[in-house]
Amino acid sequence: MPKLLENLAHGTPVLSSTEGALGEVRGVFAIGETRVPECLLIFWNDTKEETLLDADEVLSISDDGVLLRSAREMYKVLPGYDPQTNPLLKRLS
Repeated sequence: MPKLLENLAHGTPVLSSTEGALGEVRGVFAIGETRVPECLLIFWNDTKEETLLDADEVLSISDDGVLLRSAREMYKVLPGYDPQTNPLLKRLS
């Protein structure tokens, strides 16, 4: 499995150190013309929704998946993903 955010494959597991599998990566995005990963599109298993998550929330990437800094509860306040409201985002993977 790649160790760089911009190379994450669709379906890479999203994990919590205390809760196990939370969802999967559906995309990695930069802002504008840069190649710097700014956010991940995450599909959450519990709500069956996609949200954008700041790339700084990734603690580590391993063969098991992407480990997040916080528990799922912290991310439940994030709005659902709407590509219409984020026109500057460019998909990296």
